[in-house]
Amino acid sequence: MKRDLKLFQKLCSFPFLLIFVAFLFPLVNVSCSEKAIMPEVLASPNVYELAFPNNMESLLEKDVAENMADMKNNAQLKEFLFQDVQTTPAVLPIIFAVALGAIFAFFTPAGSLAMALASFVSLWVFIYNLGLSLQRQHLTLEPAVGAYCISFLLAIAIAMNLTVLIKGRRQKKDETLPK
Repeated sequence: MKRDLKLFQKLCSFPFLLIFVAFLFPLVNVSCSEKAIMPEVLASPNVYELAFPNNMESLLEKDVAENMADMKNNAQLKEFLFQDVQTTPAVLPIIFAVALGAIFAFFTPAGSLAMALASFVSLWVFIYNLGLSLQRQHLTLEPAVGAYCISFLLAIAIAMNLTVLIKGRRQKKDETLPK
């Protein structure tokens, strides 16, 4: 590979590193299905909050948490508020795939491409499954800015890795052809 292509291959890790910043943005917005009861967003957790077990109360917005504190005497609400969020097994592979994609970008663009594709699919499958689990509790879930930002950065990483793979093959092909 030529020197400029090797530099570009190393730059393929940059979108993966930016994704760790994008993990700080809200991944999803959770709101009540009945907008007449509670029209605002109840919670906007980011990836790091979903990756490590929390109780539901810690994920609530401040003004919603204050309203919910008044209703803690209700046994059903108390059960809901102190449930652990069971999302750790689904979010951690996404974080590890992004980290591996950044590492693989230095060595093999095919490995980095595979990790980017796996992260992209896993992210949206996770959001879809989380939405299904919350529908049973009369909550709605919508992707937030973090989901779109992560997806955009993964698309950039996929495009960069495809560029390295295609240009690398063309350079090898040009080297093997007689002049």
